[in-house]
Amino acid sequence: MFSLFLPEKCLHCERPSAHSRNRTLKEPLSHYLCEVCLRILNNQAAPQERMIRDEFEQLGSDVKLKNTLAAYIFVAESPLQSVVHAMKYDGMMKLGSHLGKSLAYLVPKEISAIVPVPLHRTRLAERGYNQAEVIATAITVQSNTNVVPAIKRVRPTPSQTHLTVPERIENMRGAFALGRHASKIKGKHVLIVDDVMTTGSTLASVAETLLDAKPKTISTLALAIAVQTA
Repeated sequence: MFSLFLPEKCLHCERPSAHSRNRTLKEPLSHYLCEVCLRILNNQAAPQERMIRDEFEQLGSDVKLKNTLAAYIFVAESPLQSVVHAMKYDGMMKLGSHLGKSLAYLVPKEISAIVPVPLHRTRLAERGYNQAEVIATAITVQSNTNVVPAIKRVRPTPSQTHLTVPERIENMRGAFALGRHASKIKGKHVLIVDDVMTTGSTLASVAETLLDAKPKTISTLALAIAVQTA
């Protein structure tokens, strides 16, 4: 069920939200986090592109990605984890829109089409919306781009949380196919958008599938890249 009201408590620590303590604040995320958690999130540097590209290279994918981008590093038990969880599982579509707008500065100028990573229809029915599509749509508000649903998920995939890299690659094999709007990305600079990138296997699988639609170049943008721990 979609959340219709803005929270008055921090999604992470449950202290009063920054906005509830100071109604003059204009930053959208002040409705969702307290001053301390908001400061932690805002002071976090974006991951270096080399770090993200290294993850893709470990997959052995043949897709040549022009840009591999992310705004945050996803760390367990962090304010960002609480924000992402609320966006995905607590019906906070508006939170997803705020996050999408905040990503627009990362979009390369040459991008002319944005393709969100799709959910399978059963997962979409359960959740009610695709968080990657919500983020992608919000990005277009701030940039001269359009969302193109060029791909569809044709096979439901189990959670990849506890899978090894080879298992993740196999899990995503055959999960996607071109959709009826795929012809719209031919010859275009395409940006694939997702919420959290862990190993990159999902984004790589989407990119490999999109190659058949003959885009000019493919880049990726995730809200966050997860930190791999031993």
